[in-house]
Amino acid sequence: MAGKQPSYSDLLKLAKRYGVEQNEMFVSACLRYVQINEMIDNMRAEVDKQGYLMERTNVKGDINLDANPLLPQIAKHADTANKTLSLMLDIISRLGHEPDNSDGLELNLDV
Repeated sequence: MAGKQPSYSDLLKLAKRYGVEQNEMFVSACLRYVQINEMIDNMRAEVDKQGYLMERTNVKGDINLDANPLLPQIAKHADTANKTLSLMLDIISRLGHEPDNSDGLELNLDV
């Protein structure tokens, strides 16, 4: 059974523990993850305002009910955020140095 995917805060703790918290690639991935999450939050707020369904008028003047066009964008950005977390984990596992396991956090590479 695959382990639970580590959260952003878990990865920050692991990065510090493995000595890569100042690594340029890791810092860049962190900033990208934060930006992606801000975009997702903004899109979700906009969907909350507009609703999940929207009325559209076609060329004939008929009204159609469609899903909010932001919904697939949220899914794409969430996928990108997950890939960024995976990249952060990869940076930690490849560039970090194995510490002692005194704080109980464990790097699970089966994610």
